[in-house]
Amino acid sequence: MALRHHPRIPVATRERIEAIAKRLGWKPNPLLAEAMSAIRAGQPPAEHVTIAWVTMYPERDGWKIYDFFQRLHAGCKARAERAGYQLEHFWLGDARGSMSRLGSILYNRGINGVIIAPLPKPDVIELPWQHFAAATIGYSVLQPRLHRATDNHPASVRVAVTRLCGAGCKRIGFAISGNFDRRVHGLWTAGYLWQTHEDGTYDSALLHRPPELDESTFIRWVRDTKPDAVIAVDRRIPDWLKGAGIRTPDDIAYANLDLLAPDGTVAGVYQDPEGIGASAIDMVAGQLLRHERGLPAKPKTTIIDGRWIDGSTAPVCDAESDAAKESDALLANTGNFPALLPGTYD
Repeated sequence: MALRHHPRIPVATRERIEAIAKRLGWKPNPLLAEAMSAIRAGQPPAEHVTIAWVTMYPERDGWKIYDFFQRLHAGCKARAERAGYQLEHFWLGDARGSMSRLGSILYNRGINGVIIAPLPKPDVIELPWQHFAAATIGYSVLQPRLHRATDNHPASVRVAVTRLCGAGCKRIGFAISGNFDRRVHGLWTAGYLWQTHEDGTYDSALLHRPPELDESTFIRWVRDTKPDAVIAVDRRIPDWLKGAGIRTPDDIAYANLDLLAPDGTVAGVYQDPEGIGASAIDMVAGQLLRHERGLPAKPKTTIIDGRWIDGSTAPVCDAESDAAKESDALLANTGNFPALLPGTYD
């Protein structure tokens, strides 16, 4: 009872027993701990401890339209399996849109670990959190404050500005939907403002941040402000430029902050959603191993670097230049992403 933090055991007694157990070489085992919890609850123990991947799009597979989200899920699944867990998808629609019903389904299934996948729009999530070890991905869960794993958004933009500047670009514009930027608490815009102020190149006209991006206003902004480079997240922009007769990189350089692939077709940042997903699993698994449930007193955010990729849409910054070295200090820019081996579980 002490080792599973039962409330009937005084804290001082629990800590004394834990210290003795650790001296004897005791380590928590997630399968055994969850099996014993199931037995005490009168449930048959499962072969695997299940962690829920919870989505809340209007359609069950609505989240799959985003390559980034699919890669997040793949990272979660791979890490969960390596750690001895099973990842299972739960959709709010199967609970008739009811948060309390979804919580009951998870609780009655004996599922104590929950990852809240990115939401369709920033929102408040109400579950019976006292039953769950939870984490989320990104910033779309406004309340409650959960542990979260996310991309290094400010550093990604700062690296893009630095690389383009080092390659000779003088007027570097940033185009982003304001609503989309709010999904990451404005951190993309914050990175752009930070770096351009540091460089002394800030010009308010070069920041294009309407509520939503559309082709006509974007092209008008390009023609009016005449940037020689554009940083963006929206993958429609190269087609818009081409349709307006603007060539990349001859007329304007282009860098995307969320590349589909690191193949050099487009310059920009290749994020590591697999690593972000793996980190979310680590957060939940760590809580399960420590028998922690409920909302954290001090929520932690794990930030995972992406990697800059030189591409055909922008001039290349000299690898030995000060700009390249500065950007290398901001992101993990060399080699492939490391294999995340959870030594705790091996």
